[in-house]
Amino acid sequence: MKFNKYFCTMQHDNSDCAAAVISSILKYYKKEITLSKIREVIGTDAYGTTVKGIVEGLEKMNFEVRAIRVEVKEVDKSITLPAIAQITTKSGNNHFVVLYKITKNNIYILADPAKGIIKIKEEEFLELFSGILILMIPKSEFEDNIKKDNNIVDLFIKLIFPQKKLLLTIILSSIFISFVGLLLSTFSKILMDEIIPYQLRDYIILFLICFGIITLIQTILVTFRQQVILYLSRKVDIPLLLAYYDHILHLPYNFFESRKIGDITTRFQDALTLKNIFTSVSISLIMDFLLAFISSFILFQINSVLFFILVCMVIVSIILLYIFKRPYKKLNYEEMEANSSLNSHLIESLQNIDVIKSTSEEKKRIYELEKKFVNVLKIQYKEGTLSNIQGVTGNLFGTLGNLIFMGIGAFYIIDGKMTIGDLLVFQTISSYFTSPVSNLISLQLTFQEANISMKRLNEIISLEREDANKEEKISDIKLNEDIFFDNINFSYNSRRNILSNFSLKIEKGKKYALVGESGSGKTTIIKLLMNYIKPNNGSISIGSYNIQDIDYKYLRSKIAYIPQKVQLFTGTILENLRMGNDQITYEEIVTICKKTGADKFIEKLPNRYNSLISENGLNFSEGEKQKLSIVRALLKEADIYILDEITSSLDSLSEEKIKQIIFSDFSEKTMIIIAHRLSTIRECDQIVMIKNGQVIEQGTHEELLKNENEYSKMVNLQDQVKVEKNYKSKEVEEEITYA
Repeated sequence: MKFNKYFCTMQHDNSDCAAAVISSILKYYKKEITLSKIREVIGTDAYGTTVKGIVEGLEKMNFEVRAIRVEVKEVDKSITLPAIAQITTKSGNNHFVVLYKITKNNIYILADPAKGIIKIKEEEFLELFSGILILMIPKSEFEDNIKKDNNIVDLFIKLIFPQKKLLLTIILSSIFISFVGLLLSTFSKILMDEIIPYQLRDYIILFLICFGIITLIQTILVTFRQQVILYLSRKVDIPLLLAYYDHILHLPYNFFESRKIGDITTRFQDALTLKNIFTSVSISLIMDFLLAFISSFILFQINSVLFFILVCMVIVSIILLYIFKRPYKKLNYEEMEANSSLNSHLIESLQNIDVIKSTSEEKKRIYELEKKFVNVLKIQYKEGTLSNIQGVTGNLFGTLGNLIFMGIGAFYIIDGKMTIGDLLVFQTISSYFTSPVSNLISLQLTFQEANISMKRLNEIISLEREDANKEEKISDIKLNEDIFFDNINFSYNSRRNILSNFSLKIEKGKKYALVGESGSGKTTIIKLLMNYIKPNNGSISIGSYNIQDIDYKYLRSKIAYIPQKVQLFTGTILENLRMGNDQITYEEIVTICKKTGADKFIEKLPNRYNSLISENGLNFSEGEKQKLSIVRALLKEADIYILDEITSSLDSLSEEKIKQIIFSDFSEKTMIIIAHRLSTIRECDQIVMIKNGQVIEQGTHEELLKNENEYSKMVNLQDQVKVEKNYKSKEVEEEITYA
């Protein structure tokens, strides 16, 4: 197996360093997987990746892996390299790097995903080294274990291929434009060598008319081609963006838990950048190169020496292109990541504006934004400076080449080896030869952006969708059956277990309350039941069916879930209430709204049920939003209802109305209720106390009180808090009366 040396994949953010070092190692062994896929395999989350996650991930990729802790001084040349080393940065954060080589002079060659390939002295490395090394060698199965990822190029081909007629039209029009351009270049020779020397005055008017007609034809063809390119662009734009949006919405739930919104949204712009390359620039360049080939043949026939000078000028341009390629690539990458960080900060600030205002954090947030914006401007300034240097250097060599070209041409004319017309034709046609290179130079930045955009888009496109598994799944079955959690273990990304040997039976038609401290695993249980996430081991069944055998869309269509965080969409109240159930009638909506008390504030609105909800429901109070969320869930024809802290923003009267609906109108439905307020759960058939991911108590409210264990303590604590609140409230009333 041949290996390449010293690859370094750059990280997108701090949490990506583990995925980036594994990507570098895979490239070393001539394999390539996108960062997003690696993140999935090694269990990267918003906090980063554990050593355990890296080891397990590499084993899945068919590496023989061993994580060892060594004394700092024990790191020597005998260690199998490349290896992953954990270091501690100057800011005190853990960070992973690839240790590629230790030279004879004790220089350590590292791939640092935050900096690139670096060489540091032994004492510098040992000062940073945490003592943890991950050693690996590929197994024999390594060669065949990585399947080909989905690719954004494949997506573009699928979108452009149906537009064969448009593509053919663009290519044919380009050929005609090129032919007309070459024809026009001969006019200068006719004028200078045939008309002017022989003073053919009668032919000048005819010459100008012919020249004007051909120029007009060329202009019409250029305009027509550009219009067709615009039409092709429009035909590709909509399906491209919809395909990307469709892919994102069908990605697994854990993808959204480990990604920033700004990072996802900026990739829409990446898609547009790539579209421009594929639909316009690439087509133009293909024709330019075709024209360059034809023109080179003509130029060589006119004068081989001048053609050789022209080729030398082109070679210099290509060398300049190559020299500036790497710094452009680095700056483009930095700019895209800086813009992504800036967008994420903006979105986060706007989404949490109430917190910013309530804590008077405006100044701090502006300062943080300013730092990110200044960082973007610095990178853009570096790009501009680099572009200026490249432009000046290119112009300098171009001017020098033209001087040599004109000088030799002048000598040839004086010696009678060329006519003035020949030189003018050569100059005109030479532009058709040099234009592809000029285009490459001017489009260098665009190509770099396209290359990085393609990689960033592939990070998303390569991820497997929830509906990727084409196996036949069960649907059209009743899910109002007993629910079984059997010996479930679950941890987020190789971290500590959230659920440990968790087992629970939820009887059909019963009301079960899950209680426990924050972080005890209640919401994780719900995510597992919804098949958002999968257990490490154990099984979840509804009736006799394992939920992994049930079509995930059908499963979720039969579960009405009210999350703790109320989520409303821009649109009318009716549109929001009909989500997931378009067939529901207006009368049914009004009936449920009256039962829940939501009609009281809806009827006061100018357009009642057709009133608009602003982004995130900002024009409604938390209590009103919670009522709408409850109504939406209760309107759904579900077999299982999951209610997560649904009365946290409701007053006592509204809470009683909701309880009455749950325990009367939906008495035959299975309900799982997560709540901290005991008033919501006292009447449940079973209360399940969860601690450290396990069921520690289960029974009715009265049974658990008699046990005098964890649940009893929680009830007593809440009662004590209530008494204290009432006491303070009376004190305030007495003070007001006295005053």
